[in-house]
Amino acid sequence: MIKGIGCDILSIKRIQNIVETTPAFLKRCFSKHELERYHKQNDITYLASRFAAKEAIVKALSKYDHDLNTIEILNDEDGKPYVVIQNQINHQIFVSISYETNYVIAYAVLSSIL
Repeated sequence: MIKGIGCDILSIKRIQNIVETTPAFLKRCFSKHELERYHKQNDITYLASRFAAKEAIVKALSKYDHDLNTIEILNDEDGKPYVVIQNQINHQIFVSISYETNYVIAYAVLSSIL
């Protein structure tokens, strides 16, 4: 049963501008693992896609009173994204991320077991 759906689309350039002008944004919105991967790859699309996914998750949950850095978007060995919230893998949230040259989009579906 679907309990919530969230979607977010954003400009990659917008995230680039925020990263350049607001250094605190990184620690507030991204986990240690996400930041390590970003710094290793130096890929702003990676950050933008994670931010969009987190925003979609918050929308699917309808309410989330914690910093976005407590939500992690990681990838399994096949590259499929999965969600970790406060160090716990959440099998009830499914995420899909896509991007083009200028934009990223993410969907999140919150399900429940009957």
